[in-house]
Amino acid sequence: PMAWACKNGRLGVCKWLFHHGAAEDITTANEDGDTPMHFACYGGHLPVCEWLSKVGAAEDTPRADNNGVTPMLVACKNGTLPVCVWLYGHGAAEDISNPNSKGDTPMHVACRQGDLPVCEWLFEMGATEDISKADNDDCTPMYAACKNGHQSVGEWLFQIGAHEANSMAKN
Repeated sequence: PMAWACKNGRLGVCKWLFHHGAAEDITTANEDGDTPMHFACYGGHLPVCEWLSKVGAAEDTPRADNNGVTPMLVACKNGTLPVCVWLYGHGAAEDISNPNSKGDTPMHVACRQGDLPVCEWLFEMGATEDISKADNDDCTPMYAACKNGHQSVGEWLFQIGAHEANSMAKN
C-alpha cells in the first residue's frame, strides 16, 4: 500500500500508513527493485519525495532498481523538473548521467518524451556528453527526439552540437 500511496501522491495516506505499522515500508523495494521513492518520482509528487527523505528514505534518492533505473531517470522521463532538481540536491547529482541497463541516460528519456526544460536543465547540470551518447540500440537523444516528433528538442540538440541522430545514419 505504501508504494501505491506514494505513486498517487497521497501524502496523508503515506503518513497514516507510516504511523500505523508500515514505517519500514518506506524503503522496501518490490520484486523489480522499485522503492516508494521511485513511485513518488513516477507520479512527480515532490511533497511525497521530501517526506520520504525526512522519515528515513534519504538513501533511496540514488537507489537504482533491478534494471538500473534511478529515481532521477524516472523523474526525467516523466517531465517533473521540480522533482529532478530536488533529487539533484539530495544525493542524486551523479545520476544525471547514469544509464540504465538499456543504456538510456536521463537525457535519452527526456528527449524521447520531448521535455525541453528537463533536457536543458540536465545539460546545464553537466550532462553535456550525454547529448551524443548512443544507448544499447545505438540510438542517441537526437534520434529519440526526432523519432517521437519532438522538433523543438531536436533543434535544441542540434544547436548545442548533437548533429547525428545515430551511428546507423551514416550507412
